[in-house]
Amino acid sequence: MRIRRRYVALVALAAAAALATVGLAVAAPDGNHSSVTGSKFSPSTLPKTTFKAGSLFVHTHTDYGHPPANQTDRAFLYFDNDGKLNTTGVPTCAKANIQGQIDMAAAMAACGSAKVGSGKATAWAGPNTIHACVLVFNGKKDAAGHPMNLVFTRAQSSPPFTINCANPATNHNGNSTVLLEGIIKSNPSSLGADFAGGRMVDFNHITQASPFPLTDFQVTVKRGNFISARCHDADHRLNIKAKFIYTDGQSDSVGSSQTCTVG
Repeated sequence: MRIRRRYVALVALAAAAALATVGLAVAAPDGNHSSVTGSKFSPSTLPKTTFKAGSLFVHTHTDYGHPPANQTDRAFLYFDNDGKLNTTGVPTCAKANIQGQIDMAAAMAACGSAKVGSGKATAWAGPNTIHACVLVFNGKKDAAGHPMNLVFTRAQSSPPFTINCANPATNHNGNSTVLLEGIIKSNPSSLGADFAGGRMVDFNHITQASPFPLTDFQVTVKRGNFISARCHDADHRLNIKAKFIYTDGQSDSVGSSQTCTVG
C-alpha cells in the first residue's frame, strides 16, 4: 500500500550509548542548524567497567534556513564506546508487517512484542506544525547482518495537525504513516579513541519517506538491558556525535556530552 507522504521524516533513534546534555554545533552553509542537545542516558550514576541497564533519550532538533528546500535526507548518530546494545532475547519485527497506511494499534498488534521505544516528533509544513507519534521496534537484521531499528511514525497531516499518542495498542489516531530503517553499524575509526568500538545508527533516504522537513524528534529507548552504559573515561563524560546531510549536499556536524558519576 502506498504510504502517504504528508509529514515528518524521522531522524534518529537509538542504538547504544550514553548521550548528552551540553551541545556543540556548526551551522551548515545553507543556513540549516541541527543539534542533539538534551539527549541523555539515565541513570547518570554508573559502574566504571561493567555496564548498567537504563534508558536512552534521544533529542534531535533542526532549524531550516530555507524550508522546505534543503531538508535532511540522511542522518548518522555516533555513540561512544561507553554505551552498549544488547538485542539478545528481544523479539524482532519484519518491516513488511508494519509497512503501509496502518495506525499505531495495527503496528502494535503486528509487532508489539518487539517494541523497544516510543516518543514524538514534529515537522515543518509552512505556517503549520505537524505533530506525530513515534514507536521504535527491534527489526530483523539486514542482508549484511546488521541489526536494525524500525522507526514507525503516525502523524496528523491535516487540520488540526495535533495527535494523542497515549495507549498505542488501542490508538487509531492520525492519518499518515512513515516507516524508516535505522541500520546499526560499528563507528568509523575517524571518530577517535572515545568512539572506537562504539555503534552508530544510519538513517538514509529520508526524503523518499516524507517531503516535510523534520524539526524536532524525541524518543526514549528502554527495555530490560537492551541499552546499557558505563562511566569509564577519566573525564567522566558520555559522548555523542551526529552528522546530518541535506538534500543540497551540505552537511551539519554536531556533538554533545553528558557528565556521569562512578558509583
